[in-house]
Amino acid sequence: MCPDNKIQSTKKVRQPRKWAIPSSILLIVVIASSATFFWYPKNTPANAVSDAPEGLKELADHYMGIMQNLNSSATKAKITSLLSATYNQTDLFAWEQTKLTFVSDPVGWFEDPTQILAEGKGICAQWSIVYVSACLALVYQSRLVAAVDTSTWSFIHVWAEDYYNGTWVHVDPSDRVWNNPSRYQTWDWGSGIGSTVKIYAFEANAFHDVTSNYSSR
Repeated sequence: MCPDNKIQSTKKVRQPRKWAIPSSILLIVVIASSATFFWYPKNTPANAVSDAPEGLKELADHYMGIMQNLNSSATKAKITSLLSATYNQTDLFAWEQTKLTFVSDPVGWFEDPTQILAEGKGICAQWSIVYVSACLALVYQSRLVAAVDTSTWSFIHVWAEDYYNGTWVHVDPSDRVWNNPSRYQTWDWGSGIGSTVKIYAFEANAFHDVTSNYSSR
């Protein structure tokens, strides 16, 4: 809109027009960002498609929440105090075997590594949480991985992956297995990998479909 006072210099009249396009672009960005914030649930990563099942979004939100705790400075400080600074990822794999006993049923269903270590036992998920936490505490890249039943969006089995020698490596601490991703194909649910069973890797702010790394299909 032109100003009411027409007795102005040409420079002053054109000044608002100079900022019209940048202002419009900024407005569009703000609106788009706000829409994205309200459209996705808390912690839903950018790589999650908008039409993903609600059960998957909830599952991802839960595991990314665990990973955020494991990446926190407070949790890292507690776990670091229990470790030798010289440990590498395989040392941490062996260290955990001396700290936990495997059980078939969850004990208290703790998902904080310090609580799990205090209890001294746990199922696959708890073992994996402790292992990933130890790796992160010593600044090794590590993440939680879950085989998921797509009919209920509940986990079947949980393990870990380490970024080791330039690639993500399968680590199953509760079963004491290092880098054997094809092992699950012989399990009772293994035939469903790629169809009724999907496998996801969870980081603090993202999750990834890694099913193809564990399937022969």
